[in-house]
Amino acid sequence: MEGTVNLKLVLLGEASVGKTSIINTYLGREFPEQYLPTIGNETAKKEYNIKETEKTISITVWDAGGQRAFNPFNPKLYTNIDGALLVFDLTKPKETFMNLKKEYLENINRYSEEIVTLLVGNKIDLLSSNKMLITTLKELLTKRDHVYLVSAKTGVGVDQCFELLIYTFLRKSELLNPDLVPSETSKAFLNLIGKSEEQLKDQLLNLSNIDSVLEKVKKEPQVKKESIVEKEINELKYYDFLRQELEKNETQKNEVMDQFLINISELDKTIKRIQKSHAKSVKDLIDNLLNLLTITKKDFDVSKDLILKLNREEFELVKILSKVKEEQSIQHE
Repeated sequence: MEGTVNLKLVLLGEASVGKTSIINTYLGREFPEQYLPTIGNETAKKEYNIKETEKTISITVWDAGGQRAFNPFNPKLYTNIDGALLVFDLTKPKETFMNLKKEYLENINRYSEEIVTLLVGNKIDLLSSNKMLITTLKELLTKRDHVYLVSAKTGVGVDQCFELLIYTFLRKSELLNPDLVPSETSKAFLNLIGKSEEQLKDQLLNLSNIDSVLEKVKKEPQVKKESIVEKEINELKYYDFLRQELEKNETQKNEVMDQFLINISELDKTIKRIQKSHAKSVKDLIDNLLNLLTITKKDFDVSKDLILKLNREEFELVKILSKVKEEQSIQHE
């Protein structure tokens, strides 16, 4: 689309640093209770509609699995990247920071040009002491490095790090590609998200401001935990939703069967008319019968596939429903 600016953003880093959780938080999805490795590469989308410049910023976020056994190097992932978040685990900074520049950044620079990158330290909520982290970061970072500290679990810093990456890309594109990104687009983007450039950079950490930024991040309000009552209400809504889906499934199956019986009834009537008819009209009745048989066969083929599909869906819904009921009974014991 002419009014659309497409951005390819990727999250790179070792396994279990929280890339998928960061994306889920950014997109407003539920934070997973258990860690499940990402197999291969997954994508998600988000859009920002900027009225002032009549532009839509369409973000495709690539979630790159960090498991080497499942996720061999794939040049497609690194091709035509506009922005990258290089994620490491603040509870294991040395182990997870090591390959960000040596491997991931090297591949990015090999396959993509003019890319905007940002180092992201995740799991700030799990840190009990700043002193050890400060010492470690001073050992790992260079004077040119900037790091955004976030918590995928509590939401601290997650939106801002994506927004800073997008804003930086827009600022750069206004100069390098004004036909695609007209001037004032980056300013209009800030107006849309209700933040200033200073606010976006407020938690950007470097060697000179480690102490002050850590103190600031630690004081950030935590995301409100879901209350027990709210959780039970949500579970009940989900349970009701599953039951409604089952009922819809059953209604569709009944409609298919009703139509099939109607077709059979019409066939029966036509056959009886043939039996009572005179010889001169038999040909017309046989032609009608053949035509009706053809229509019935087509309907049957479609209905058969639909019934099989509905049966599969019903089976999956019953499994999920049974699991939900089992979990609810365990919680109430």
